[in-house]
Order: sequence, then C-alpha cells, then structure tokens
Amino acid sequence: MNSRPTGTTNLLPIESTRWRERLKQRIQMETAILRALIRWGMAESAAEVCRSLDEHFGLVLEAHVDASLVQPVRPSAHDRTFVRELLREAYLRTREIPRRGVTQDRLHDGLLTGFEELSLEIVQCYEGFLFRPERSAQNGKAA
Repeated sequence: MNSRPTGTTNLLPIESTRWRERLKQRIQMETAILRALIRWGMAESAAEVCRSLDEHFGLVLEAHVDASLVQPVRPSAHDRTFVRELLREAYLRTREIPRRGVTQDRLHDGLLTGFEELSLEIVQCYEGFLFRPERSAQNGKAA
C-alpha cells in the first residue's frame, strides 16, 4: 500500500521541474562567477570568494530556489560595496603570488579602481539569476 498521498504538495524538491531548472541556473551562475575570478587571476581565492558571496546572498538565493518569493530582488548598493571589498581583500591576501604580467596588471588596475569591473560582472551574475525576465513578465500578468 502506498502511504504517500498523491498531489503536488508533497513532492520532494528534486521532483519539481521548476526546482531542477532553478538549480541548473544557479550552477550556471556560480560557474560564470568562478570563470570571471579565474580570468582575473584570482584562482587561489576563488573558492573562498564564492563561499563568502554565497553567505552574503544566501537568504535571497534560498527564497528564489524555493520560488515562493513574489517580488524580484535586485542587488543593492550595499551588495555592490560588499563584493568590491571582498575582491579587494582577496587580492591583498594573495598579491604576493607570482602572476603573469597581464594578469598582474589587471589585478593592480582592479585594486586602483576598487575592482569595479569585476564586481559589476559578479553582481550582474546574481542579478541575472535573481531577476529573470520571465519572473517579471509573470508579475506583469498578475498585476
């Protein structure tokens, strides 16, 4: 006898197509962030940076994986500042590691500009994940 009731309310998350799709999107976002960090020469601290980003954006991401959040969320100025400081600290911890000239120049320029370009790229990855066009289209239809 099957003790599990039928219906969508008792599905495990992995059984939900929407949950699996959001998980794929999150993996793509994290992969894009790792690639950007490696491209900028921050391979040594990429895992630590990603862990800190995940902690910072974690509550918002969990709400979106759950898909119960109605309003889309855009990263704030505070979020952008957090990412810039995180990148600056990661670079300063690893700046003694020898790097190729082009990479070293890019990192030094990033330090001088507050890692504006790289932080913008990372924030855009989160923004693309948190504020999908299909989500805003759904909200527009509901209004």
